[in-house]
Amino acid sequence: MQKTIQITSVEKFKEGNTNGKDWCIFKVVCSGDDEMNEFSTFNDHRDKIGQQFQGEFDFNQKYKNWGEISAKQAEELGKHDELLNAIREVWNKVDEIEKKLDK
Repeated sequence: MQKTIQITSVEKFKEGNTNGKDWCIFKVVCSGDDEMNEFSTFNDHRDKIGQQFQGEFDFNQKYKNWGEISAKQAEELGKHDELLNAIREVWNKVDEIEKKLDK
């Protein structure tokens, strides 16, 4: 989901090394959005503190937090949601048919 927010603060949350590659997760506190007041990301946004920022975000149900995602991931999520909605519509039609057959 695309959001426009203002970045309030950025801090390193977690660092590590996986397969010889260093990585860092940043916790970004933001304002300007009713649903999201902070998110996590691999991108260092410290140079954007105090500025407006537009990005793609997704809420992780497992960890109950927002995360920044790439444009490609956002596109894939959109397709995923579209497919799930189509499947729901098909099941609703099947339910309607079953109800008519039971009468």
